[in-house]
Amino acid sequence: MKSLVAFDLVGPMAHFRKFDTNSSSLSYKIPPRTVLTGILAALLGRERDSYYDDLSMEHAQIGISLKTPVRSYMQTVNYLFTKDEGWDGCKGHTQIPVEFVLPRCPLQLIRYKVYFSHVNEEFTQELAKQLLASHYKFPIYLGISECPAWIESPKLYKNNELQILPSYGERFFIETAIPISRLSGDLKLREGIRLYKDRMPFDLYSDRQIKAVDDVIWEENGRALEVPVNGEVFKLQDHDHFGVFLEFHQ
Repeated sequence: MKSLVAFDLVGPMAHFRKFDTNSSSLSYKIPPRTVLTGILAALLGRERDSYYDDLSMEHAQIGISLKTPVRSYMQTVNYLFTKDEGWDGCKGHTQIPVEFVLPRCPLQLIRYKVYFSHVNEEFTQELAKQLLASHYKFPIYLGISECPAWIESPKLYKNNELQILPSYGERFFIETAIPISRLSGDLKLREGIRLYKDRMPFDLYSDRQIKAVDDVIWEENGRALEVPVNGEVFKLQDHDHFGVFLEFHQ
């Protein structure tokens, strides 16, 4: 029996550093799949670098949707210059421009919806048990430690509350971020719809080298997009629209 855990990932601000940025630390507007695997590992108490296989695309299905409009703000941050072991500040400081993601006014918090399922049903049940008990093994952050986060509205969807369909180019209203490789045709854009697109890492090797990347699209305010997709789509019993996972179409 397949099940799925969904929960809100909430915090006042975020910084998801782009893997191809230079000395200026630019940020994604939504957390990439690799960030989400780190958050899930922290919730479950997995040690650093120990979870890449368990949460790889071959074993875990992860989706993300934006639930609040966001904006970007550039702030120069004064860091310690730690080259040549200057941890005590003896090497001075260095100033780095950092892009922070903030909720659009008048909102006070950023909110994402995360969807998770695993080939090992016990893994999904373990996560659901932790979240429903509000028990996190490690603290979680929206990218960096300056951006604390927490979980709200966790729910376990069992087999009879979860619809999973194969798609061969059919059109669905998709509320999650969509990998470009999953598209099989043109989008139908309604008036007022604005798209974001970014190239994001999906998976890592055990040495933290990037294993898989893809372009991802989503709507600026988190609204559903009518798109033709290939591969698996899912729909939760209490949701109006479908979702897709951050994975490639096989």
